Amino acid sequence: MSTKKRVCVIAAREPLLRRAAALGLEVLSVQTPQEFRSLPADLTDAVTTLVLDYHDRDLLVETVRALHAARPLDGVFTVYEESLLPAAHLADALGLPGPSYETVKLLTDKWAMREHLRKAGVGTVAAALGRGEGDLAAFGAEHGYPFIAKPVAGSASLGIFRLDSADEVPSVAERLREVGLDLFLMEEFLDGHEISVDGISFHGRYVMLAVCDKITGPHFIELGHSLPAALDAEQLRSVEELVASFLDCVGLADGLSHVEVKLTGAGPKIVEGHNRRGGDRLNTLADAVYGIDLEELGLAWAAGAAEELPASPEARCGTAVCFFTAERGLVREVLGAEEVRAHPQVLELHVNFPVGSSVPRLRWSLDRAGYVVVRAGTAGEALALGRDLASRIRLVVDEVAPDLAADDASHRDLIGELDQAARLGYRTS
Repeated sequence: MSTKKRVCVIAAREPLLRRAAALGLEVLSVQTPQEFRSLPADLTDAVTTLVLDYHDRDLLVETVRALHAARPLDGVFTVYEESLLPAAHLADALGLPGPSYETVKLLTDKWAMREHLRKAGVGTVAAALGRGEGDLAAFGAEHGYPFIAKPVAGSASLGIFRLDSADEVPSVAERLREVGLDLFLMEEFLDGHEISVDGISFHGRYVMLAVCDKITGPHFIELGHSLPAALDAEQLRSVEELVASFLDCVGLADGLSHVEVKLTGAGPKIVEGHNRRGGDRLNTLADAVYGIDLEELGLAWAAGAAEELPASPEARCGTAVCFFTAERGLVREVLGAEEVRAHPQVLELHVNFPVGSSVPRLRWSLDRAGYVVVRAGTAGEALALGRDLASRIRLVVDEVAPDLAADDASHRDLIGELDQAARLGYRTS
């Protein structure tokens, strides 16, 4: 009989499955047909794969339960936003360790999270649900401007609108209708520098791992991150205390967490949280700075194959990821990429739109043209170098007349796909 730890991984991409293999885990991989088709043959042969719609909770539980009865699983794991709720539901149904469905639902449902924090008195932020122009006007009158309107359970910096005065209420209400947000969340605007905090909890003991400074651009799109964040010891302590209190409040006692925080004049405030590692190459940054692969650590802990970390790690260098953008159009040439790739301090370089592809209008994270990840002696040095190198990459495009109707339809579809409000039981229209 095999003594290997056995884990069910939901929506696994190639890197996660390779990490599982490196850890010596037996993997039951649950994927959609599209996800399965993207994997190389050597991986599909090395794992047991179920190809099904994991959002069908009854089907997911029924199918995996039968396999679990024959060969018991030690845990369930995912790092992808769209599969966090199914993974938690499956773990609950099978009695496996990990975040409960109720906890993950709280983290996904930003309105429920705000209400839960308000009742507990943890990092209180004014918030309310809205369904039209009247609700926007009422929120502004009660809580003042600016404030934010956004999807109830969205992600990827998509569908976020800032209202700076009552004069903007009609136009923002119209834009919300145009993108299909008949139901939305309103929150007071938190004025201050934004950071992200990646960590892991071991049976309720929180260890803060990577605190990143965040650089944002138009439409709240993230254009860069640098690690470690330029915070002093007192600031780090207050952030750690807030994040630990937040995780305790929502009931996240085990596994990875990624929490976004604003450093306001009234102290740090929670923006939102997730039971996964951060995106935007933060895993690469943390591995370079601390020698900790967040995804591998989270997977190993979920499978019962990791030891607890005793404390937060010490930084050994600085890193940064800088994203670059391009004008809309058909890519004719990519300039500067080979020169940048050859730089000795570059860890990764990726161009999202190769020659022959079409660059869309910049409206969310996946519209960025690419990124460069660099390492240097300090985070400040890495950020300066990353910005310089990113500026050297230029996508030469042939202008294409915009199809505004198609753009709006695509934007609406994306917001609808990423907003999980309907899956949480909200009537969105």
